[in-house]
Amino acid sequence: MSQTALALPPGRYRFSNAVRSEVAKIATLRSTVITLGLTVVAGLLVTGLVTNAALGHSPGYYMGFDPTSEALTGLIVAALTGGVFGALLITAEYSSGTIRATLAAIPRRPVLLGAKTGVTAAVMLVFCELLSFVSFFLGEAILSGGGAPSASLGSPGALRAVVLTGLFIALMTLMSFGFGLIFRSTAAAIASFVAVVFVLPLVMHGISEPDVRYLPTQILTDSVMRTVRQGPGGVIHPLSPTVGILLMALYAAVAMGAGALLFLRRDA
Repeated sequence: MSQTALALPPGRYRFSNAVRSEVAKIATLRSTVITLGLTVVAGLLVTGLVTNAALGHSPGYYMGFDPTSEALTGLIVAALTGGVFGALLITAEYSSGTIRATLAAIPRRPVLLGAKTGVTAAVMLVFCELLSFVSFFLGEAILSGGGAPSASLGSPGALRAVVLTGLFIALMTLMSFGFGLIFRSTAAAIASFVAVVFVLPLVMHGISEPDVRYLPTQILTDSVMRTVRQGPGGVIHPLSPTVGILLMALYAAVAMGAGALLFLRRDA
């Protein structure tokens, strides 16, 4: 394989070529298309169900009600399916053995990894931002149509919550992508993602409940999506949206950094 790689003309594996190759893979892989489709359907369905359930209550029910957070609830589902998507983008090549052909065509691993990471980040950022805005508008339409308190993008904190929620889910996808690089197994990568995002908060509630605020799911629901702050008295004090995003970026950077190091050093 190394002799073949050395024989390739340098122009054959430039960064632009690698990017086009990764875009083509995402567009043609059935598993990724199905995952993104399920993310849209499940996310919007959850948003519709949650906001519809908030209709028809007495005025006292809406004390401290956060219509923006309610409308973005479906993005919690997108966090799970986004993790599956991020893992599949790299582990599918290892499970099928096509990673060897990819490395033969693009033997410069930093170029290949940069293209994979860049395309994954760009696709998921655009996708998650669009889904976040659609979920918000759907949820607010249901709330306002049913006579419940609703919000618009001009409401205090609403635009910030919608934009940062999309960014947060994209960062979670990159974290899962990093797990895929580390384990090279779809099952192991998804299991690790679920453990960090959904299982670890349950464990931390029993060990040190105040520290749950530093975990991804709690950051998403209490810091990023929320625009109406609850009164004092709770055990968990939410982080600010900015700190929450930076912490999620750190989670993604650690997973990606460890995965990149292993990808560059070990054999296919």
